[in-house]
Amino acid sequence: MAPERPAPARFAAASIGVDLPVVRTGVSDDGLMQLPETNREVAWYRYGSRPGDPAGTTVLAAHVDTRTEGLGPFARLRQLRRGAGLAVTDATGRTRRYTVTSVADVPKSRIPLDQLFRTDGPPGLTVLTCGGPFSQQTGYRDNIVVTAQPTR
Repeated sequence: MAPERPAPARFAAASIGVDLPVVRTGVSDDGLMQLPETNREVAWYRYGSRPGDPAGTTVLAAHVDTRTEGLGPFARLRQLRRGAGLAVTDATGRTRRYTVTSVADVPKSRIPLDQLFRTDGPPGLTVLTCGGPFSQQTGYRDNIVVTAQPTR
């Protein structure tokens, strides 16, 4: 069995001015991916793939905003364009680069979780935040879903 790859430690999307630390998370009490309290940190779903794994998707997510901090850096995810570069640096300092293949505004009711959180198939990166209209009762209606492939 191959040794476990180091966990991601930093996420950057230079074209939109995002460069944030990554923290390891799991599942929250409501059954969703756990996110940090602050919008100045990015969550990595620790039960999924790691950058550099031969298969599966590395999933990163952060709050678009918080009540105390207002809009955070991930509010700019929707500005990413196909072909933009992303970088994930692991705990040893090794940086893996990705190229954005799509940016989509997807209703939360139609998020294809099995595709976004897959552990098989070709390696990839999925970056998520909330988007679409906001309701005080239900929160954001959509997710901004950025998918990227390793840069060769």
